[in-house]
Amino acid sequence: MVMWRRWLPIIIVLLGVTLAPVRASADAATHTSEMRWGPFVVPAAVGDRPGVLDTVLSALPMPCVNCYLTGIKVDLVFEDGRPANLDQGVMLHHFIVFNSARPDSTCGPDTLVGSLGERFFMAYNDRTGTAFPPGYGYHLAADRVGAAIAVMNHADRAQVVHIEAKIDYAPDPAPDLKPVRPVWLDENNCRSSAYPVLAGPSHRVWRWPSTMTGRVLAARGHLHDGGIKVAFANESTGGRLCTSYARYGTNPASTGTVDSMSTCVWDRLGTVRAGEVLSIDTWYDPPEDQPDVMGVLLAFVYETDDLAGGTAPPPEGPPPPWPPPGGVPSGHREHHHQH
Repeated sequence: MVMWRRWLPIIIVLLGVTLAPVRASADAATHTSEMRWGPFVVPAAVGDRPGVLDTVLSALPMPCVNCYLTGIKVDLVFEDGRPANLDQGVMLHHFIVFNSARPDSTCGPDTLVGSLGERFFMAYNDRTGTAFPPGYGYHLAADRVGAAIAVMNHADRAQVVHIEAKIDYAPDPAPDLKPVRPVWLDENNCRSSAYPVLAGPSHRVWRWPSTMTGRVLAARGHLHDGGIKVAFANESTGGRLCTSYARYGTNPASTGTVDSMSTCVWDRLGTVRAGEVLSIDTWYDPPEDQPDVMGVLLAFVYETDDLAGGTAPPPEGPPPPWPPPGGVPSGHREHHHQH
C-alpha cells in the first residue's frame, strides 16, 4: 500500500477487463465461486527498478448480492492458470477490497483511504486467505465493491497476469449467519501503510480506541521480509487477541520471502467494548535497514452485548523458528522504488 497516496489521480472505472465466475458450486446453504479478474499488463523492469501496475478499480464484480461472504482465497496467475510468483519475477504487492457503501472503521472519509470505503479484504504476495468461524460472514447488499491493486514485475519483459479468487458465500436470508465488521489496524494507518525500520530487532505499537462492542472472531497480519509477528491485543483489559506470525520457506515459488501469515479464527478470540483501546505491536528483525516495511492487521468483530457468548480459543501453538530456515531475506524485492 506504499502507492495509495497516488490513487486519487488514477481511480478508474473498470474498462476492458473481464471479470467473471470461472466455476460455481452450491449445496443447500453455501456456494463457492471461482472468480478471475484481469488481464493486467505489468510493465517490464528497467535496470533494478521493477515494472509496476498500480491502480484502483472502482467496480469489482462479486459472485453475489444480498449475501454473506464466508471465505476468500486469492492467487495471482498467468493466462494459462499457472501461479505467478517471484520465481517468475512477479509479486502481488497488494490487493485491497473495499465496500464503497460503508465507512471504514479506522479511517474517516476526510482521508484518501477512508474516502474509498470500508476495507474488508486484503491479500499480498503471501496470498493468505480470510475465513470466519462457522455461523458468521461479511454481509454484502447491493453494495459497490472496488479494489486497489498493485503488481510488481522484476523480469525484463512485460507480463500479463490475472487475479483469481475462490469465494465462499451464502445467500441472504441466512438465519444461521451473523454479520461481522472489519477493523483495519495499521502502523501507518490512513496513509501509505509504509514506515522505516533499522537493521536488527525492533517493534512499534499502534493504538485505536474502539467504536465497537462485541466479540473478536478473526484476525490476520501482514509483514514485509524481516518481519516476525503482529501481536493484537485489547490494552484496556490486558487481553491478548491474536498473534499473527510470518512464515518463510514453505513455498519455493516465493524464493525465501514471506509466504504465509498465521491466522486466528474462533467464535470468541476475545472481546472489546466501545472506548477500549485495541493495539497492534509489530516486530521486525531485518539484516539491513528497510525504508518501507508494513505492519497491518485486519480483524473482524461481531457486534453484540453478549460478550460471554462463544468459547475461549485453544492455546497458541509454538511460533515459527526465528531466524527462518535459509536466513532472513534482505527485503529488497518489497521496495516499491516509486515514491
